[in-house]
Amino acid sequence: MKRFFRSKKIFCFGFGQLRFIIAAVLFFAAGLKTHQLATIPLPPPVQGSVFTPLLELLNHRGLLIMVTESEILFALLLCSGIWRRWVWLVSLLCFSAFSLVSAMKGLSGEGSCGCFGIVTVNPWITATVDAILVLLLIIFREHSNFSFNFSVKEKRKLIIVLIVWFVLGIPSLLAMLSLKQFQVTLGTEMTSADGRKKIVLEPEKWIGKEFPLAVRFEQPADSELLKQKKWTIVLIHADCPKCRKLIADMESRNATKVALIDIPSREPAVLPKTSFPVFKLDENNDWFVPTPYIIEISDGICISVNENP
Repeated sequence: MKRFFRSKKIFCFGFGQLRFIIAAVLFFAAGLKTHQLATIPLPPPVQGSVFTPLLELLNHRGLLIMVTESEILFALLLCSGIWRRWVWLVSLLCFSAFSLVSAMKGLSGEGSCGCFGIVTVNPWITATVDAILVLLLIIFREHSNFSFNFSVKEKRKLIIVLIVWFVLGIPSLLAMLSLKQFQVTLGTEMTSADGRKKIVLEPEKWIGKEFPLAVRFEQPADSELLKQKKWTIVLIHADCPKCRKLIADMESRNATKVALIDIPSREPAVLPKTSFPVFKLDENNDWFVPTPYIIEISDGICISVNENP
């Protein structure tokens, strides 16, 4: 097909054009990963899969920072056009590896491939796109020699690539290294006339961050249980009819890994009998949040919230 197009002079397409598409994908992915690594802690991989140990290794923050910086450099090399046969080969190997990693995440039940930071993309979609790029690289392969040309022109291009990488890569690296572990904001806090603190919880701001309520339990030591594997956290008021109905529904479905957090109120109320572990927030503050409110956490990191279950 490629020969037909070239012979008819209708359309000419090869690695010389494909490399710019690949560079655009790498720039886009590197930019979004930089944003994620500079702003929020990484959510842990889904547990229980045969691929989990490998995915945990690949999810290491330091490794992802190196991958991001490498993507910027490699995208610049693609745009420069130097060492095209070697760049073609590295592109083929990289996107083959990307496709395999995305497939492993898909088989593990991950909701997103993680290639584009906080932008959620189904792993099977990225695995397919990566496989298509691999196929295109095979079809439109580069036919130049495997050599490192150090002509004056090539040296100038390489110097420009390194300068641009320095200009783009250093700020990106500093941003990714600047993220510090900090206490997650619970929400809006106010002090009433009687001196008690009023806290309006805002769980939607906790996604991707450490679950912040565990340290506010009456018995904080009990929270260690919630730092292991995946849990469904339900914020409830003891006198809330919807909360009682939701608890009964979960009990009837024999739901597992469910924990209830009792939001204290000034009106005494008794929770219905339940088999789920119950934690209570300290009563030194007045807590406000619509209930029931469901929060999914994995290894202590909030991964999703639902205000209207």
